[in-house]
Amino acid sequence: MINSRAKQSGAVLMVSLIMLLLLTIIGVTGTNVTSLEEKMAGNMRDRNLAFQAAESALQAGETWLNTHAFSCSKNNGRFNPRDKDCNSATAETVEVWDSIDWSTDSVAYSGVLSNLSANPRYIIEDLGCLPAPAACPGIHNYRITARATGGSTDAIVMLQSIYQF
Repeated sequence: MINSRAKQSGAVLMVSLIMLLLLTIIGVTGTNVTSLEEKMAGNMRDRNLAFQAAESALQAGETWLNTHAFSCSKNNGRFNPRDKDCNSATAETVEVWDSIDWSTDSVAYSGVLSNLSANPRYIIEDLGCLPAPAACPGIHNYRITARATGGSTDAIVMLQSIYQF
Protein backbone atom coordinates (compact mmCIF):
# COMPACT_ATOMS: atom_id res chain seq x y z
CA MET A 1 0.00 0.00 0.00
CA ILE A 2 1.31 3.42 -1.01
CA ASN A 3 1.12 6.19 1.53
CA SER A 4 -0.42 9.21 -0.30
CA ARG A 5 0.09 11.57 2.60
CA ALA A 6 3.80 11.57 2.16
CA LYS A 7 3.49 12.97 -1.40
CA GLN A 8 1.31 16.00 -0.52
CA SER A 9 3.13 19.31 -0.06
CA GLY A 10 0.17 21.71 0.55
CA ALA A 11 0.41 23.52 -2.80
CA VAL A 12 -3.36 23.70 -3.18
CA LEU A 13 -3.68 25.41 0.19
CA MET A 14 -1.05 28.01 -0.73
CA VAL A 15 -2.63 28.69 -4.14
CA SER A 16 -6.10 29.07 -2.60
CA LEU A 17 -4.79 31.45 0.08
CA ILE A 18 -3.08 33.60 -2.57
CA MET A 19 -6.31 33.63 -4.63
CA LEU A 20 -8.30 34.62 -1.53
CA LEU A 21 -5.82 37.44 -0.83
CA LEU A 22 -6.13 38.72 -4.43
CA LEU A 23 -9.93 38.65 -4.25
CA THR A 24 -9.84 40.55 -0.95
CA ILE A 25 -7.57 43.23 -2.45
CA ILE A 26 -9.86 43.57 -5.48
CA GLY A 27 -12.93 43.88 -3.22
CA VAL A 28 -11.37 46.50 -0.95
CA THR A 29 -10.13 48.51 -3.95
CA GLY A 30 -13.58 48.37 -5.54
CA THR A 31 -15.19 49.60 -2.34
CA ASN A 32 -12.71 52.49 -2.06
CA VAL A 33 -13.24 53.51 -5.69
CA THR A 34 -17.01 53.41 -5.31
CA SER A 35 -16.85 55.49 -2.15
CA LEU A 36 -14.62 58.08 -3.83
CA GLU A 37 -16.88 58.29 -6.88
CA GLU A 38 -19.91 58.78 -4.64
CA LYS A 39 -18.16 61.66 -2.84
CA MET A 40 -17.19 63.20 -6.17
CA ALA A 41 -20.77 62.99 -7.43
CA GLY A 42 -22.06 64.60 -4.22
CA ASN A 43 -19.52 67.42 -4.46
CA MET A 44 -20.43 68.01 -8.10
CA ARG A 45 -24.11 68.17 -7.18
CA ASP A 46 -23.27 70.63 -4.39
CA ARG A 47 -21.30 72.86 -6.76
CA ASN A 48 -24.04 72.70 -9.39
CA LEU A 49 -26.62 73.79 -6.81
CA ALA A 50 -24.38 76.70 -5.80
CA PHE A 51 -23.87 77.71 -9.44
CA GLN A 52 -27.61 77.69 -10.16
CA ALA A 53 -28.29 79.69 -7.01
CA ALA A 54 -25.66 82.29 -7.97
CA GLU A 55 -27.17 82.60 -11.44
CA SER A 56 -30.62 83.17 -9.98
CA ALA A 57 -29.21 85.88 -7.69
CA LEU A 58 -27.58 87.58 -10.72
CA GLN A 59 -30.95 87.65 -12.44
CA ALA A 60 -32.57 89.05 -9.30
CA GLY A 61 -30.00 91.88 -9.30
CA GLU A 62 -30.74 92.66 -12.96
CA THR A 63 -34.46 92.68 -12.25
CA TRP A 64 -33.90 95.05 -9.33
CA LEU A 65 -31.95 97.44 -11.58
CA ASN A 66 -34.79 97.47 -14.12
CA THR A 67 -37.33 98.52 -11.51
CA HIS A 68 -35.40 100.78 -9.07
CA ALA A 69 -33.15 103.81 -9.12
CA PHE A 70 -29.60 103.12 -7.96
CA SER A 71 -28.14 104.89 -4.94
CA CYS A 72 -25.12 103.77 -2.96
CA SER A 73 -26.28 102.05 0.22
CA LYS A 74 -24.02 99.63 2.07
CA ASN A 75 -26.92 98.06 3.97
CA ASN A 76 -28.79 97.31 0.74
CA GLY A 77 -25.94 95.80 -1.27
CA ARG A 78 -25.35 98.80 -3.54
CA PHE A 79 -21.84 100.23 -3.85
CA ASN A 80 -19.59 102.40 -5.93
CA PRO A 81 -16.49 100.66 -7.31
CA ARG A 82 -13.86 100.04 -4.60
CA ASP A 83 -15.98 101.95 -2.12
CA LYS A 84 -17.53 99.62 0.43
CA ASP A 85 -18.52 102.48 2.76
CA CYS A 86 -20.28 104.61 0.11
CA ASN A 87 -17.80 107.33 0.88
CA SER A 88 -16.46 108.49 -2.46
CA ALA A 89 -13.63 110.40 -0.76
CA THR A 90 -11.96 107.13 0.31
CA ALA A 91 -11.34 104.43 -2.29
CA GLU A 92 -10.22 101.03 -1.05
CA THR A 93 -7.39 99.10 -2.65
CA VAL A 94 -9.40 95.86 -2.92
CA GLU A 95 -12.59 95.14 -4.75
CA VAL A 96 -15.87 95.45 -2.87
CA TRP A 97 -16.77 91.75 -3.24
CA ASP A 98 -13.48 90.79 -1.57
CA SER A 99 -13.83 93.13 1.38
CA ILE A 100 -17.48 93.14 2.46
CA ASP A 101 -19.26 90.90 4.93
CA TRP A 102 -21.53 88.92 2.63
CA SER A 103 -23.93 88.04 5.42
CA THR A 104 -24.81 91.66 6.24
CA ASP A 105 -23.72 93.93 3.35
CA SER A 106 -25.50 92.12 0.52
CA VAL A 107 -29.04 91.39 -0.58
CA ALA A 108 -30.42 87.92 0.09
CA TYR A 109 -32.43 86.31 -2.68
CA SER A 110 -34.90 83.64 -1.70
CA GLY A 111 -35.73 82.07 -5.02
CA VAL A 112 -37.28 78.75 -5.90
CA LEU A 113 -34.17 76.64 -5.29
CA SER A 114 -34.32 74.26 -2.36
CA ASN A 115 -31.73 72.21 -0.45
CA LEU A 116 -29.35 75.17 -0.15
CA SER A 117 -27.40 75.77 3.05
CA ALA A 118 -28.14 79.52 2.76
CA ASN A 119 -29.93 81.89 0.42
CA PRO A 120 -27.78 83.29 -2.40
CA ARG A 121 -26.77 86.93 -2.04
CA TYR A 122 -25.83 89.68 -4.46
CA ILE A 123 -24.37 93.18 -4.59
CA ILE A 124 -24.54 95.85 -7.29
CA GLU A 125 -21.77 98.31 -8.13
CA ASP A 126 -22.30 101.44 -10.20
CA LEU A 127 -19.45 101.52 -12.74
CA GLY A 128 -20.53 104.76 -14.39
CA CYS A 129 -21.40 105.89 -17.88
CA LEU A 130 -19.96 105.22 -21.31
CA PRO A 131 -18.17 106.67 -23.20
CA ALA A 132 -17.13 108.96 -20.32
CA PRO A 133 -18.71 110.26 -17.11
CA ALA A 134 -19.02 113.72 -18.67
CA ALA A 135 -21.32 112.21 -21.32
CA CYS A 136 -23.96 111.03 -18.82
CA PRO A 137 -26.73 110.29 -19.40
CA GLY A 138 -25.49 107.58 -21.68
CA ILE A 139 -25.11 103.84 -21.45
CA HIS A 140 -24.80 103.11 -17.77
CA ASN A 141 -22.78 100.12 -16.50
CA TYR A 142 -23.41 98.13 -13.35
CA ARG A 143 -21.49 95.14 -12.07
CA ILE A 144 -23.59 92.55 -10.28
CA THR A 145 -21.73 90.05 -8.12
CA ALA A 146 -23.55 87.03 -6.73
CA ARG A 147 -22.32 84.58 -4.10
CA ALA A 148 -24.04 81.30 -3.31
CA THR A 149 -23.45 78.10 -1.41
CA GLY A 150 -24.70 74.66 -2.29
CA GLY A 151 -26.22 72.04 -0.01
CA SER A 152 -23.25 72.52 2.32
CA THR A 153 -21.19 75.58 3.14
CA ASP A 154 -18.14 73.99 1.49
CA ALA A 155 -19.34 74.64 -2.07
CA ILE A 156 -19.14 78.38 -2.79
CA VAL A 157 -19.66 79.95 -6.22
CA MET A 158 -19.24 83.64 -7.08
CA LEU A 159 -20.44 84.99 -10.42
CA GLN A 160 -20.30 88.45 -11.94
CA SER A 161 -22.06 90.11 -14.80
CA ILE A 162 -21.90 93.58 -16.33
CA TYR A 163 -25.35 95.02 -16.90
CA GLN A 164 -25.83 97.98 -19.24
CA PHE A 165 -28.80 100.21 -19.82
